[in-house]
Amino acid sequence: MTTRNTVLSLSILVVSASGLSAVEPAEVKKGCERCDWKAPKTEKFVTVKTARAISNVVHKAKPGTTVLIEDGTYKLRRTLVITAKGLTLRSKSGDRDKVKLLGKGMTDTSIGVGVVIAASEVCIADLTLGEFGHHGIQVKGEFGIQDCVMHNLRVYDCGQQLLKGSVGKNKKYADDCTVACSEFEYTDSAPSDYTNGVDVLAGKGWIVRDNVLRRIRGPKSGGHACGPAILFWANSMDTVVERNLVVDCYRGIALGLNPGITEYSRDGERRFDHQGGVIRNNVVCNLGAWGDEGIEVNACPNVVVEHNTVFVTGKVPWNISVRFPRSSGIVRNNLTARRVIFRDGAVTKLRSNVRDAKPDWFVDVNDGDLRLARTNLPPIDAATRTKNVAIDFARKKRDVGRAPDVGAFEFRSGGR
Repeated sequence: MTTRNTVLSLSILVVSASGLSAVEPAEVKKGCERCDWKAPKTEKFVTVKTARAISNVVHKAKPGTTVLIEDGTYKLRRTLVITAKGLTLRSKSGDRDKVKLLGKGMTDTSIGVGVVIAASEVCIADLTLGEFGHHGIQVKGEFGIQDCVMHNLRVYDCGQQLLKGSVGKNKKYADDCTVACSEFEYTDSAPSDYTNGVDVLAGKGWIVRDNVLRRIRGPKSGGHACGPAILFWANSMDTVVERNLVVDCYRGIALGLNPGITEYSRDGERRFDHQGGVIRNNVVCNLGAWGDEGIEVNACPNVVVEHNTVFVTGKVPWNISVRFPRSSGIVRNNLTARRVIFRDGAVTKLRSNVRDAKPDWFVDVNDGDLRLARTNLPPIDAATRTKNVAIDFARKKRDVGRAPDVGAFEFRSGGR
């Protein structure tokens, strides 16, 4: 199955190829067309146009520098490790498809990671990264990272996780980071079952929004089995996952993974694998017989799962599950093809969910377009009003009819 690219380009700052400058070319001034986000302005700007220059400038950059890359395809010779606080790394044109930072293939670990973030307030935007032996991007929680942004990226075909948020045993973590308006995908599948699109251990306050994740799955020979496309665990906290499109992925979105402690659980927590958090306005679609869970909550108290549309018709008889005794919260206003269930002692409130959705309820289920197709459907005007979901997946107001519609989309005649 293919799907339309719902992620739009963004733009930002600029520089001078031979040194530092405060010039700000017009082509990089405007914000993201989807969310209006703009990259932070910095006092120093450097433009680079060779792989060697990218590496040298990034490794020697002073805090508060913007590094702009000219259009081109760059074969990296080593991992780009960002240690300068407040560094911005992005394409000069603002077009992520025109600047590619590549490794030597997803089974070649001589360049294990494309970009490592080892400082706070770092921004990576408007780039394509791919073909690395381990991860496209790694946010090193071991350095006590905060307030980093990854925006308008395409990350593809890496040997393990496409974006990894790691943690060590030193009680330092990666907190308050944002992943937005980006694409994470495999051309076909990962080389093993050890993969995720976005995988963060022990992070707090992350926002993952407005992204597209495609074919996050293991090899066909193993039934495509792998981890969730979006996963926060090891006692991550207060994660917000919203307005993401997850298509043809083995598993969809997960807050929490295991019922007990992991080696790197935040602060040694032994009861929870995630705390709090919101999963809302997401679309998860998979018509493959091998598909697993769409949305899962594991060992997580006080979670909110609301206004998602999940159409997964694979090997399990449910689309949303809440699992393990300490899981709690509310699951409301979700539209699913199959059941919402509690497993292994979980206790959660259910409200205004609509299940047993049929393919003809949607504009084009084969293309992952799960907008509602017409007015005479059970989800129309069937949701409970909630103050935190005033807009839908398409960033349109939920202001049509007597009440909001169940699921990720508010129906509007004539399309969007």
